[in-house]
Amino acid sequence: MGKRVWSKALLYLGPSKIDGIGCFSDIVIRKGEFVRVFSPEDSRWMPLKRAHTSPQKNLIKKFGIRTEGGYWAPIDFLRISVGWYMNHSETPNLQSDDGDVTYFALKDIHPGDEVTMDYRRMDPKHDNLSRDVVLPG
Repeated sequence: MGKRVWSKALLYLGPSKIDGIGCFSDIVIRKGEFVRVFSPEDSRWMPLKRAHTSPQKNLIKKFGIRTEGGYWAPIDFLRISVGWYMNHSETPNLQSDDGDVTYFALKDIHPGDEVTMDYRRMDPKHDNLSRDVVLPG
């Protein structure tokens, strides 16, 4: 595959047929294009003990990305990137190749399509579909 390009798509929030609120594309995103989902300045890593004693522990446990020893969570739950609203799909149309904020399209995505990711692929040890569940060894 050649050098990937960044899509000019702006994701927006709307009612989801999957669950609650989801992310949607405003223009066509071509297979292989990078998609801006998260702002890198939007998240922080919190050690497990700090996350579980935080006044926001319920939000962190519900929405954070569980990793070895802690969570990735929004810095400010009042101002978060649209990516935090991305719903899970077993047949996602976006995937990260760096386990972080860089996502690319697995297939063409059309205007109004909901963009999704597979929560189970967010961390090699933890199943983020079930949040704190550790995958079988």
